[in-house]
Amino acid sequence: MEPVFQTVEVEEITECYRIVKRLGQGAYGQVLLAQDKLTGKPFALKLVRKDRTKLKSFLMELSLSISLSEHPGFITTYPIFTHTMDYYAMTQELATAGTLHHLIQAEVGLSEEMVKRCAVQISSALDYMHHKGLVHRDLKPDNVLLMDRDCHHIVLGDFGLTQPVGSFVISMSHIIPYMSPELCDISDEEYLVLHPSVDTWAFGVLLFVTLTGYYPWRRAFSDDIMYLDYVYWLDNLSYIPPPARWDQFSPSAATMLRNLLVPDQSCRHSVLSVLNYINFPWKTDVSGGNPWEAESPVDCDSDSQPIDQEDTTSNHGMEADNPIIIIKEEDAMLTLGLEVEIS
Repeated sequence: MEPVFQTVEVEEITECYRIVKRLGQGAYGQVLLAQDKLTGKPFALKLVRKDRTKLKSFLMELSLSISLSEHPGFITTYPIFTHTMDYYAMTQELATAGTLHHLIQAEVGLSEEMVKRCAVQISSALDYMHHKGLVHRDLKPDNVLLMDRDCHHIVLGDFGLTQPVGSFVISMSHIIPYMSPELCDISDEEYLVLHPSVDTWAFGVLLFVTLTGYYPWRRAFSDDIMYLDYVYWLDNLSYIPPPARWDQFSPSAATMLRNLLVPDQSCRHSVLSVLNYINFPWKTDVSGGNPWEAESPVDCDSDSQPIDQEDTTSNHGMEADNPIIIIKEEDAMLTLGLEVEIS
């Protein structure tokens, strides 16, 4: 991918921009709320330390971000590459209402209507990425940016982990609830051939979290009892009740989520499959019994963790030092990225 942008070299960032405040900081750099000195327009300025990031990696993320800006489901990244002696910098539009993470109420989630609005927009954005041969790899509420607090306009951000389909992915030192079983199961000596179904799984977990305010499990691995309960339920749908928190879903919603959260990545449905369920109710009050007993398996207990009781930020990039940043509506939250070299 050939980068297309204007290159600006300055001694200090303040030569071009007025810095209003710092939105976030971490090991790899920081994000600032800034204004263009000529126009007064506010934006998010992402500074990445040169001593911690390869130029090739930064330019790849910048190029990806600019390219994805063509779709309304992604944060707009302006085609300007500014650098100083110490930093690379990219400028992005402000997400004026923060992130989806800060909107989710622990043990409650969001209203069904808001979740459905998010589902339609996120599925469209991910489908666009996948058709371009890209996998986001880091879908989670922190990286869903809000242009309004009712989720009429949301966008995806943070493409520091984004890689082409077919790339080799090695194990990560930190596992979060949104990572698929195949990602959780990579040993130090192994690698995974990247497939869009990684995003499909993360999308399913994200929908679960936004609907309930709980994580379905801490990690999709054999040492997690909540994940094992889920897998056992998949194999015995006609005989046992659903695991904890799954009784909050209607049969249609449960089927939708099971189709996304298939342990076998080759059997997961596409992200657009959620559109088949938009006109059905997703939440329900279950008074008893097993409303899923007539449901077919996916094709091919009280230990649930509230969303605000677990650190969901991975230990990559600048997020590690600042896992949660809450700012005023007139400002913005920009989740920070990771240097990733893509061949």
